[in-house]
Amino acid sequence: MLLLTTFAVSLLSGLVPVVSVEVYLGGVAAASDAAGSPAVLAGLALAAGVGQTVAKVAWYLLAARSMQSRRLQRKLSQERWRLMYERWHARIAGRPVLTTAVLLASACVGFPPLMIIAVVAGSLRVPMAIYVPTVLVGRTVRFWLLLTGVGWFADTAF
Repeated sequence: MLLLTTFAVSLLSGLVPVVSVEVYLGGVAAASDAAGSPAVLAGLALAAGVGQTVAKVAWYLLAARSMQSRRLQRKLSQERWRLMYERWHARIAGRPVLTTAVLLASACVGFPPLMIIAVVAGSLRVPMAIYVPTVLVGRTVRFWLLLTGVGWFADTAF
């Protein structure tokens, strides 16, 4: 039940920025015996990582779909906007290692914010084969570190 709740909270958090999965996970790590079991911590981190990844894929798909809107197509028909878009697309499409590094930093550290990166990645059509695994690994590592750190602190402080 805890894994399903963690998935649901992380999914909601990934869709609605004012909901914090980090606060939820910190509470779980501090208030439960989860910190004593590395397998439980890994399971919680993975459940949270999957939930966040699903949510960020939704943002990605919304951004990708918005590229076909009439309003955006009108903007891109202006030379200045089209050139700026093409320049950013060339930077991303031509450098998969850089793209992966930025995605991983965003997913793991939170800078630049993953919500913004998800929209940019969708707009620029970053390949899903790069986007999904990178976000999943970055988010899972982030949440595992958070759970481990709070669990360690809760064990030593009380």
